[in-house]
Amino acid sequence: MQDSTSIKNLWIVKPGENTNRGVGISVETKLSDIKAIINKGEGRGDRTFILQKYIENPALYKGRKFDIRCFALVTSINGHLKGYNYLDGYLRTSGREF
Repeated sequence: MQDSTSIKNLWIVKPGENTNRGVGISVETKLSDIKAIINKGEGRGDRTFILQKYIENPALYKGRKFDIRCFALVTSINGHLKGYNYLDGYLRTSGREF
């Protein structure tokens, strides 16, 4: 486990579309570096980015970071909204302990 005082002001910059499995993700501490990534992406045609604060002290499952995946569908037919949720979901854990 990392010393919580050694991690300060970390930000995750993710492309907003057409990526998966961590492609194009970077971790930054300076606003100028974040702006440079976003400005560079605009030149390539990328339109959106996700800026996410790194959680220094995350909830853990058996010592590992995790996320919970669940699925839902919202439809709009002639202005009538309907929502559906899939009953099965899953828990993903990291490959290494935090």
